[in-house]
Amino acid sequence: MQTIFRINPFVVVVTMAACIVCTAVSGMSRHVIARSAEPSSPLVVRVAVFGADQGTLRDRESFINDHLFPTVRPVPGYLGTFLGRDAKTGQVASISFWRTAEDMAAGEEAVGRTIRSLPEGTAPKPSSVTRYVVEYRDVQGLLK
Repeated sequence: MQTIFRINPFVVVVTMAACIVCTAVSGMSRHVIARSAEPSSPLVVRVAVFGADQGTLRDRESFINDHLFPTVRPVPGYLGTFLGRDAKTGQVASISFWRTAEDMAAGEEAVGRTIRSLPEGTAPKPSSVTRYVVEYRDVQGLLK
């Protein structure tokens, strides 16, 4: 019996390598698709920036502990807040996490009511507020 095609060892090796790579990619793709299909709750982030002229976090400690946190904690959908300071400029940032934009709006309104009930100048005023919808996250089980 005569063979029409000659088997080239290089072609065999390349074909086998391509099959292995395709199998591995296919397996990884299914894994990623399965992970991305897991139900995850929405998440909204509110970032408020306060100029250094608004005082330090220590200056606002009473407001934070006695008014801010007690006001937002009972609001449905509130997940938590981080307050940080730029060591060079003294600028302060408040980063709060919410389940939905509606929950965040309810939290903003609750804080607004609290601030309006306090004497003028008791609460700092942000120089900017930005709201983000989280599309990707890597928090190792936090904020889910």
